[in-house]
Amino acid sequence: MTMWRPVSGDIYGLDPHLFDEEAFQRFFAEERVLARGKNIENGHYEIELAVTGRRRRVALLDDDGYVHPGMPLSELVDTMDEKLRKVQIVIEDEVRYGDINLGSVAPDVEADIAVFKEGNVAFESESESDEGEELSEVDDEEDLPDVPLLMLSDLALAEVPALAAVTKVPMAVIPHGNLRAVVAERAVDVKKRIFPRPVFHLTLRTQGEDAPVLTIGLDNQRVLTWTWDEQLPVMDWMREHREAMEFADEHLGAGAIALRCVLESKHGSAIEVRKALLSSKVMGPAFFIQAMGLSPEILDVLEGRMDVSEIPDAEVFKQATLAETLREVIALEISGHGIAKPKLWENYRKLYLDNPGLMNAVASVQAAVGGSIFVGALQTKGRKGRWGAGLGALLMVNSLSRILTTQYIQKSLDHSEAVKKLADAAAEAEAMVKKAESGQSADD
Repeated sequence: MTMWRPVSGDIYGLDPHLFDEEAFQRFFAEERVLARGKNIENGHYEIELAVTGRRRRVALLDDDGYVHPGMPLSELVDTMDEKLRKVQIVIEDEVRYGDINLGSVAPDVEADIAVFKEGNVAFESESESDEGEELSEVDDEEDLPDVPLLMLSDLALAEVPALAAVTKVPMAVIPHGNLRAVVAERAVDVKKRIFPRPVFHLTLRTQGEDAPVLTIGLDNQRVLTWTWDEQLPVMDWMREHREAMEFADEHLGAGAIALRCVLESKHGSAIEVRKALLSSKVMGPAFFIQAMGLSPEILDVLEGRMDVSEIPDAEVFKQATLAETLREVIALEISGHGIAKPKLWENYRKLYLDNPGLMNAVASVQAAVGGSIFVGALQTKGRKGRWGAGLGALLMVNSLSRILTTQYIQKSLDHSEAVKKLADAAAEAEAMVKKAESGQSADD
């Protein structure tokens, strides 16, 4: 199955007599490119395409009604630049500047143009430099709105306590399939605060500037944004082809975002999520949360009617001291809710935590052996004595550190309320599964 992803861009007509709505529609009809787009204002056309693969091959419709990968995006932009006259094209990272042919001019005017161009180049370079500095300052000092935020991500539960401590923002965490739903009391920049960055993260806020805003980050690079405005219309030629319309509904506009929400979370229905995205700004976020299978209390938090600590069945993490945060992170990591594979920590718990007496006995024997080697080495001269003393000291320190580390980890597990609740929930789920299996066996 071909995995399509949307790419957006803009086409700027520099001469309305040479590039207009008719030329815009005609090009995509001749190339049979599946796309959405329209004239925003004054010859500025917004466009959305679907591409696939590393070469970003564009979705085309053949004469038999089948959608297939066509030319690479770079080749399409080159073709567009060649066929369309006096246009500037910006689609993802593909940029083409339209050539402006001024024609022949008088010699005296030609000199004036040269002076104007020299002065204009200096002005443009200065303006671009100032703009770049201004943008970098804005990025570094970006102020996020002081409103609640929902984040769906593949980050580990053990990462949340440190995130709450660093940002000083209370956060509630609810399991959501293979993802975690994190509801923060205040918006945080997930791209700067989480490391390593999650492969997938979805954020939703219903208050603040330009709200409601839904964003989806993919592969730590691409970001899709939805603001519950009308999606771009399909190209005119596509309306006569059922396959083209179905493709546009599923892989472009709201359908593209809905598909990624469902594919990553494995919850909800892409059709229901798409309907929610196409509804009104007022009801859209509520429909979206419902379509994603999330708790309705999350919307109450986003709307300011409830505190994050009041969300049922949620683990709440708040700002804490470094020692408390470290203890919570270790407890969650060791209990199998961290970055490392749960099987690794399961073996560790069986070896060290479930048999404390055996572990202490082994450590004691190791310390005794190390002490014997150390004492014997002190009575031996030369290089052999120094190596023996070092080995004996290393064995004693290693055994002592193992005991202290295990004791610290055990205390961290006993101290963590989150680990206790997760263990109780897992035990309850296991008991329900066994009860269902025993009931099924009795029926048989």
